[in-house]
Formats: sequence, structure tokens, C-alpha cells
Amino acid sequence: MKTLKQNIPLTAIALVALAALAVGAVAQSGGGTPPGEGVSQVTTIEAEAQEAMAVLDTSRTASDVMPEEVAESIDENARFGMNPDLSRESINTVANDVYVVPADDHICMSLTVGDGANISCRETEDVADGDTGAATVTLAGGSIGIYGIVPDGVESVTVNTGESDSDVVDVQDNAYLAVLPEGTPLRTLSYTGPSGVVEFPLYDPAVVFEEE
Repeated sequence: MKTLKQNIPLTAIALVALAALAVGAVAQSGGGTPPGEGVSQVTTIEAEAQEAMAVLDTSRTASDVMPEEVAESIDENARFGMNPDLSRESINTVANDVYVVPADDHICMSLTVGDGANISCRETEDVADGDTGAATVTLAGGSIGIYGIVPDGVESVTVNTGESDSDVVDVQDNAYLAVLPEGTPLRTLSYTGPSGVVEFPLYDPAVVFEEE
């Protein structure tokens, strides 16, 4: 199987629909319409999304506004109809921020990377059921960013690395972010949600797109 890995330009957006491939931008070999293309941009947050994630049921403030260049890039190519004007900020750190961005039957998440962002979208039903995995991306200096969104009631996720090591990561406003050193062996991410205990594989963004 042949796949393509593409680094994220500083002002570009990387959009991936599946957790297993949520690293950089994906180009399907052989062409075809990218996931979520041609969907009208939403103008309101869907009730199902608000019911699943409390962060989307709050009033928008100045801190929820995405970086201008990132928002403009999303508007130019609003996959799944995502709308940055409806975003909510879940996590704010010195180097990276996580935003939740409503879309059409999907909820998207954005991790700022330099002057750009890595974006991944999940079906709203899957988010509500607690059945979504993490996205991974290479950050400045080569470190690995692991981020995702979860429904109300999930207070933490567990990142399993190496042969037996694990780290518990707290959830903040329906999102989580873990930053690991370059080269850390990744195994799985797990948490307990509405569907019970779920576990998803983690992929090193530096090596996942290789020709097998």
C-alpha cells in the first residue's frame, strides 16, 4: 500500500478524517474526492454536538477565536462544512492550543502548530458515543503531539508507550493534549466513555506514511 506524507506549511491546514491517518495532510493514491469536500459551511452548532460536548454549549468569548490565518484557511476549504466562527478553545499552552470546531454531522479539532494548524474531524455520533481516537502530529523540535476530543463525562485518557509505560492525561473542556519526546514508541490511547472502555492505536507521525 502506498501513502503520502506531507509536512504542514506554516500557514496551511492539514485535514484528516480518520484517527488512524490523522497526521499531516493525506492525498489518496489514485485521486478521488477528499473526505468532506463540497459540504456547505454550517452557521450554527448542531444540537447533537452541544449535547455531547459541554464546551460547545457555552457562550463564545474572545479567547475562543482562532488565529486569523488558520481561520481564513479553513474558510477557503471548509471540509465537512466546519466553521471557525463557531470555534471554542479547549486548551491553551505556551506553544500549542486546541480548538473544537463545529461542522456538519462532524466535530472537528484543531491543534495550532507554528503559524498553522493540524485539523482532524470526527463524526458527531462517534464523539457522543465516546468512540473516537487521537490525532498525532510532529511539533516544533520533533516532539510528538497527541490530541483529541471526548464527550462529557470523560475526565482523562491514558497514553500507552513503549512496552508497558503509560501516562494519564487530564481532559480540559472535552479535549486533551499530550506532548512526548521525539522517537517515543507509541502504542495505544484508551479511556472510559459512554461505550465503556475503548482503546485506539497511536501512530508515530514521523513514520506512519511509508510505502509498505
